[in-house]
Amino acid sequence: MSISLDNYFGPYATHPDASAGKWAVADIMLDRVNGLLEEAEVDGITCHVNPRTGTQISGGENGGFRPNNSPVGAPLSKHKQGHAVDVYDPGDKLDSWLTDEILAEHGLWRESPDATPNWVHLQDAPPKSGKRTFLP
Repeated sequence: MSISLDNYFGPYATHPDASAGKWAVADIMLDRVNGLLEEAEVDGITCHVNPRTGTQISGGENGGFRPNNSPVGAPLSKHKQGHAVDVYDPGDKLDSWLTDEILAEHGLWRESPDATPNWVHLQDAPPKSGKRTFLP
């Protein structure tokens, strides 16, 4: 199973902020994330489906793309740019498996596991710190 663009944009697929450019950016990001998830599954990590979304995306409606007027997250959130997704991770098995080396192999960064219980925030754009695992 992988995260599709339709899953990612979800209820915001036709929102004016979901421009063709953001769909293109998100497609690249999801290709990296899905590659990481495939590697995790090969290594025995079960990727779960979130019962609230019916996908591997965490949360309710805001674990994938968020429109600019979303009250969830920072004003310049990578989710609002198509560069981030929150992956459902009950029990934090994926987060425990991840290393900075694995993230680098896939061109990804993540928020610290301490800040993301039961999900993994992944993005394909570096944070200001440049660290693969960073505090939000």
